[in-house]
Amino acid sequence: MHHHTIADLYLRLSLDREGKTAIDRQEADCRAWCERNGITVRKVHIDRGRSGYKTVARKGFDAALTAVTSGIVGVLVVWKLDRLSRKGIGEVGKALDDIGRVGGRLVSVMDGLDTNNDSARVTIALLAELARNESRNLGVRVSSAKRYLRQRGQWIGGQPPYGLKVDPSTKKLTHDPETATYARLIADEALSGKALVHVARFLNEHGIESPRGGVWNSSSVMQLLRAPAFAGLMPQTEYKESADGTRKYSSRVVPYRDPETLDTVSIGEGIITVGERELITRQLESRTFADAGKRRGQKQGNNLLVGIAHCGLCGARMSRAGTSYVCSNNRMGRGCVGVSARVEALDAWVAGAFLSRLPALEPEDPLLAAIADRWVKREDPEVFAKRDAMEAEISDEETRLADLEEARYVRGEFSGPGAVDRYNRLAGRLQGRIDGLRGDLRKLPMPAVDISPLLDGGLLREAWSSGDVPGRRERLKLAIDSVTVSKGRRGVRFVGHERCVIRWADADRS
Repeated sequence: MHHHTIADLYLRLSLDREGKTAIDRQEADCRAWCERNGITVRKVHIDRGRSGYKTVARKGFDAALTAVTSGIVGVLVVWKLDRLSRKGIGEVGKALDDIGRVGGRLVSVMDGLDTNNDSARVTIALLAELARNESRNLGVRVSSAKRYLRQRGQWIGGQPPYGLKVDPSTKKLTHDPETATYARLIADEALSGKALVHVARFLNEHGIESPRGGVWNSSSVMQLLRAPAFAGLMPQTEYKESADGTRKYSSRVVPYRDPETLDTVSIGEGIITVGERELITRQLESRTFADAGKRRGQKQGNNLLVGIAHCGLCGARMSRAGTSYVCSNNRMGRGCVGVSARVEALDAWVAGAFLSRLPALEPEDPLLAAIADRWVKREDPEVFAKRDAMEAEISDEETRLADLEEARYVRGEFSGPGAVDRYNRLAGRLQGRIDGLRGDLRKLPMPAVDISPLLDGGLLREAWSSGDVPGRRERLKLAIDSVTVSKGRRGVRFVGHERCVIRWADADRS
């Protein structure tokens, strides 16, 4: 078979620290195993700083499994089984089933395991559960250590809030002489009732860098003001613990309370007082909730053209401010003079263009193919991930074959005794691989969807009228990539076709 002697490596490390199992050591050991066993390494997939136990996205893991389960490669090699996963036989068992279904192999170099050996599965199941239990016990020990440090009021790690730093001797927070003044300025502006977007704009206009060295925005200002440590309080991220002991953390950070006294714990100096933090928190909440408990205004997610409308001057996305979409760079003081358009007018014009164009599409229109392609990819993303990976590999192999042909016929690199045989051997190997991949690609199912409701004017308008804003936006994104809005003239009525350019979907960009 064209892929049985080709392998991908999967390498993972939660924390790349000195003294740990470094990524380069994992790769060297895996490559050495492949060389000893006559296996060619095609690609290395790496997840740095990604836990194998927590529920986090691992792009390297997903890409490695896609490669072996789609038949691009026949072997997936890991340094140790716990590099692949620490979630137990649940995740590992599914991976084994998917790999075995296409006749692939999983090899764990340091464990000496190869699923070519039928008995390896039992050992893999045992090691997977041991890795899961080890991670759970490690989590208990780490939680205990953090609880001890929190009760003592010592910083447990990570970057402290802007304006503060960690005293290495006491492990408590103290003012950072370089940024504390600006941090206090932010607090004073917020206490005076200034909108967060205006605070961010002021900072950007005066060249004051954010904690990560970039520009400020309303979200980064809000995050700073709400941080418990900004007021000298020990922080803790809220989480929910499942029955198996794993924790799912939220984005909400709250003041830590001693489990015995239920009192908050001081972490050192703050930029603001606890009383000021409560006042700022109330002000922020009052801008979000009306007295009756209902939200005022609309959230960004409830605006139709969020992520679609772009400034015609600088290309930045436009977001809602009051009754208009405005350039986000202009709002944040990033140099653009700004473009704006009334929300109601722009939404209506784009919706009208969408609802009128789709029913008028001819069967051979490229937009129709792009819409169908996007719809079907949403219906079965796993299959299309495999198809995309295989098509990319075919393209790479065809490029290698073309380069080989150029080396022989243009650059004259194949000369001397045996040159023709060597070329034919290399070219035959590449062509065999290409043919094998194409054959596997043809075997993959091609999901089908019925897009006729999008092409029937009555059904489309009925679905549009009955749908919510997120649902309408998802329909728009099937056919529209972006809407670029140019600057209008003051006092002149909005005319969509004069100020807007719609970039309709293209199958090649889907």
